[in-house]
Amino acid sequence: MNRNEIAKQYRLLRKARTILRFLEYCLWMVLPAALGLQFVEIPSKFFDGSVIWFAIDGGKNVKTDWIIWTISFLWLFTFMALGILSLMYVELGNLRRWILSKLFFTNYIVGRYEKKWGMSYDQIESYVSHREKLGGDDSILYLFPFVNQLCQLNKGAREEQETFLSSLLSEDEIRDVFEKEYSDSQMEEAIRFWNWHNCDNGGKISYGEWKALMELLFQLAIVYDGIHKDEWEMLMRKMKQLEYNVEYIRYFKKRYSPLCTEFDDYERKSTSPLNEYSAASLKPYYAVLGLEEGASFEEIRQAYHNLAMQHHPDLPKNAGRIVECEEMMMKINNAYERLRR
Repeated sequence: MNRNEIAKQYRLLRKARTILRFLEYCLWMVLPAALGLQFVEIPSKFFDGSVIWFAIDGGKNVKTDWIIWTISFLWLFTFMALGILSLMYVELGNLRRWILSKLFFTNYIVGRYEKKWGMSYDQIESYVSHREKLGGDDSILYLFPFVNQLCQLNKGAREEQETFLSSLLSEDEIRDVFEKEYSDSQMEEAIRFWNWHNCDNGGKISYGEWKALMELLFQLAIVYDGIHKDEWEMLMRKMKQLEYNVEYIRYFKKRYSPLCTEFDDYERKSTSPLNEYSAASLKPYYAVLGLEEGASFEEIRQAYHNLAMQHHPDLPKNAGRIVECEEMMMKINNAYERLRR
């Protein structure tokens, strides 16, 4: 079954599951209260027909119904508290989900669809969320010309590119991206669609989708062996065509330039002799990059690139260690900036 057909069924199942979960929560809040009310009479029956006579105040018998009501209220409160606690705490929550999933057949329904799809519920949920991040099925169609042009620049990376795109595109869409030829007019139409300024005038995309487009293209470029010079130039050109402002261009340059396989001449020329810093002050930065003191700029830049290819948080292999990689890249960037001065 095509992933997009699966996605349609998933969306329907997600709506049904949301309704079932709402009913589950309602039932779990009402059930303890109902049980509590059912047993409210137990204290009164225990004390013989809800009347307790005590000999107080000089031997007079006093009817103390308030004691019965207090005991009954505490009984009811206990049942309701158990229901609330089961929503808050993991252990009780797991028990609640197990009981209600059996009652509403939730696990059976999900399991049946997973078997039909050949994918787990979590896998298809991730697939749909990736598409929704970029605006859904309609927006995805205007993504193809960009992806096609970028992938054509590094044909040797097709296997890695297909793996990366499988989290976003169906099998048929991936085939179209690589094998279909896109004309200049289709590229221009895609640029008009994704241009941020069109959004304020009835455009179909949001600010988040506009930003997610360029993030996707950069992440696609790095999946194999980093960003080659022609890929970098193409990405810079697309940002200008899409009218990204200076701050965004600076952000993308700073985040992804460590993954460039070549560096621009201006980087080389902007470096100045390091003799203005003491050898002792620079030693820790050489150590971060794994270099000996006095290494050339080419060696510094190559070490910087190699470490970025290991620790950059946007690399697919680092998906499980984002925080660690962010911290590591801060150290690497700081060392490189100090040594290139």
